[in-house]
Amino acid sequence: MSVEGRTSDMPTLTGRRVLIIIGPHELGGAERQAILLARHLAHEQKAEVEVWGFGEPGRAAELCEEYGINWRSTPIPLPWASSRLTQLRRLVEFTAVLRRAKPDVILPFMFLQSVVCGMVWRLTGARVCIWNQRCEGRDRLSRWAERLAIRATPYFIANSEHGADFLVHRLGIRRDLVRVIHNGVQLAPPRRGRAAWRNQLGVGDDCFLVCMVANLQRFKDHVTLLKAWRIVVDRLRAAGRQTVLLLAGRFDDTHLSLKSLAYDLELGRSVRFLGQVKDVSGLLGAIDLGVHSSVNEGCPNGVLECMAAGLALAGTDYPGIREAVGPAGYALLAPPGDAEALAERIIALALDPDLRLRLGVANRLRVEEEFHPRGMYQKTLSLIAEGLGEPRGAPRGSARSSRC
Repeated sequence: MSVEGRTSDMPTLTGRRVLIIIGPHELGGAERQAILLARHLAHEQKAEVEVWGFGEPGRAAELCEEYGINWRSTPIPLPWASSRLTQLRRLVEFTAVLRRAKPDVILPFMFLQSVVCGMVWRLTGARVCIWNQRCEGRDRLSRWAERLAIRATPYFIANSEHGADFLVHRLGIRRDLVRVIHNGVQLAPPRRGRAAWRNQLGVGDDCFLVCMVANLQRFKDHVTLLKAWRIVVDRLRAAGRQTVLLLAGRFDDTHLSLKSLAYDLELGRSVRFLGQVKDVSGLLGAIDLGVHSSVNEGCPNGVLECMAAGLALAGTDYPGIREAVGPAGYALLAPPGDAEALAERIIALALDPDLRLRLGVANRLRVEEEFHPRGMYQKTLSLIAEGLGEPRGAPRGSARSSRC
């Protein structure tokens, strides 16, 4: 088996046209997974892969170029228009663009992209389209659009049991059509070591560094984390410990309000807003603890990356995060929105290096066993191969006629 996880008995996609549809050309957990899969399909399976997004080129486009993957900006009909006539016109335009690309396989990532592609893929000449649910259900579209997409889509992937429950119980999709395929996490080699990172941050080796890897947007709960951090700083200072919280992620819609809250809480230099970090592996090698506070998750890459780096993790007791950390990590998860409880878990780990070490080792083993890329590659490839072997146009959809 190669680094990419290919096995000799798996089918290949040599020469097949595969379109992977993401949102903006920025980088989040879903986009990172999409590009990781694209790299495997292109380099190991010899498929003709393109990653499609919209808007100006960002970090996702840069990563595609680093991996030697073709990408393009295309008029995906998002955001969804209020006028049904405008929606239909955009769908017709998008269908024409897809059809000219002559795809064999269409792989949309996230809910909005899956709905749009699900509605039109049968008109493009593609052999199969697979819905990829990378969240627990957010940004819903109109009921008619969701119904049409669900009835036309033959296969559904969720990256967590929580996401699968959304597809089954909220959208009414038959459970036998939904496959749970966990994210695959494989950290790149670090660009800088621990000492170099800490020198850049201006902290010594004795400083207790904590990091949350997540874009600063409304589905994360950085607010509770910052409130917890005020408690952590005060209690650890009383114990003679210096500590710094690093927030590593793209500055999205909550960036300014979070900086304002940090100012109001008088956190000063005990919190650092790093923005999007390219050398995530190096950063994680320089810290002592991972943390993840959220109220809305599928199975977060930011948690899995910390685990892959051999870090203990404190976080929010949310289904997607519980699924990531497993039973060994449940005790370090705090009720959502409870800053005091989250602070207690961070402090307990700060004061117990042996516990951090044990949990870090267990986390690394769990990622290797449950979230290695080879599992994601093989299971997704098997589903693609199944779809390509079916007669074109054979409908498979929901067992229910009404959906919420």
